[in-house]
Amino acid sequence: MKKISFLLCLFVLLSAFTCEDEPLEGDFVSENTDVNPSLIGTWALVEFNADITSTSNFEGEIFELGFITELAESDYNLVFTETNYTVSGDYTLNSTTIINGEINDSYTQESTDVFGEGVYSTSGNVMTINGSFLDYEVDGMPAVVDDVDQDADFELSNDGQILTFFQNEEQLQEDNNLDVNTVIEATSIWQKVE
Repeated sequence: MKKISFLLCLFVLLSAFTCEDEPLEGDFVSENTDVNPSLIGTWALVEFNADITSTSNFEGEIFELGFITELAESDYNLVFTETNYTVSGDYTLNSTTIINGEINDSYTQESTDVFGEGVYSTSGNVMTINGSFLDYEVDGMPAVVDDVDQDADFELSNDGQILTFFQNEEQLQEDNNLDVNTVIEATSIWQKVE
């Protein structure tokens, strides 16, 4: 029963989970309401961290699944124009899976020759994109972003030379005898390339 519960929780987590991922391709309509000229240009990825915790209650049995992912190496760029973005390059992520508070597995994911593109819009300090900037796996399974808009708070610092994205959200899914509460805390830091 515990193995079935684990697999069911993992499936629900991956189905509902939205995170920073490789962007979806397509012709999407941009609705930039507040284009920030400081964003336009090339940004190099210098740091990425994501902590995901999913607590499931299946017929009274509580199960907690966690993932910690961080950037190990990067030669990866994000380029903004007024309405579009592209991402390209290589990066390596280290990840750890935690089940009910105990480390279960650690692994490394190398992504090479990545390329993606899309459109973005901003409203104040919130950026909306259709897709995501990074592609990574959760316990060997791709974290897939559906064809929906993703929002992340962003901040420019160090005289506009550092761009930081924050994605902190909580998702609750209730379905018959299964309740899943997922908390996502992700941060990526990019440095302007002159």
